[in-house]
Amino acid sequence: QVNVLKNLKANGYCGTPSFLLNIAEKAEEMGLDLKKDLNLQVAFVAAEMLPESLRLKLEEKFGLILRQSYGTADIGCLGYECMLKSGMHVPDDKIVEIVDPETGKQLPPGKTGEIVATTFNKVYPLVRFGTGDLSILTETPCPCGRTSPRLIKILGRVDQVTKVRGLFVHPGQADEVAAKHREIARYQVVVTRKEHKDEMTFRVELKEEMLQPQKLKEEIEKSIRDVMKVRGEVQFVPKGTIPDGAKKIDDQRTW
Repeated sequence: QVNVLKNLKANGYCGTPSFLLNIAEKAEEMGLDLKKDLNLQVAFVAAEMLPESLRLKLEEKFGLILRQSYGTADIGCLGYECMLKSGMHVPDDKIVEIVDPETGKQLPPGKTGEIVATTFNKVYPLVRFGTGDLSILTETPCPCGRTSPRLIKILGRVDQVTKVRGLFVHPGQADEVAAKHREIARYQVVVTRKEHKDEMTFRVELKEEMLQPQKLKEEIEKSIRDVMKVRGEVQFVPKGTIPDGAKKIDDQRTW
């Protein structure tokens, strides 16, 4: 990817912000000057949370302008930033509501709730599609001149389903991994963030202690890659560490 950027003098990037950071770090490892040897001028990112600290870091490293969008695979784009970064403008062909996740009733501007969207696309219409994401809507006109409503920012997920490195991770996938290994008594997926990169740890309580658990650790980590499509580290913990009723996915990231 670094060589493609360098040789083709690409000036735009579309993708996840964490992968752009990976590109930056790899290019620096290769001894390249990100501003002189690469030609990136703009970046349009999606599929992950974008902390302002990461935005600033990437803009400073590359000397580019970075803006984000928000959407889902089912309904497409539901918001995009303008140059003023005052929230994400809702496209004209979508209706976006913020609702109470429990009742489904619409909440007024400024209140936190689930993003529910409607599109009357003739090929794939969706009416009041619940995204499972939390946000706040404002109807105050943007200084850029657009009059569309704006999603202030994405605040997290309604349920335990979460995104790790741009991919959804479901509690059912944790069950599927555990089912492949009879040695597992209890398990929990813990998601953290270090230096703007998601880290996923699969905590495991074993039915019986093992003298050499390394082989089992490697086997479980392979199952995680196969099932979840995301790399995760297995951590064996003493019995009783994971309490009764614990979340299968514990998202400890703060934004």
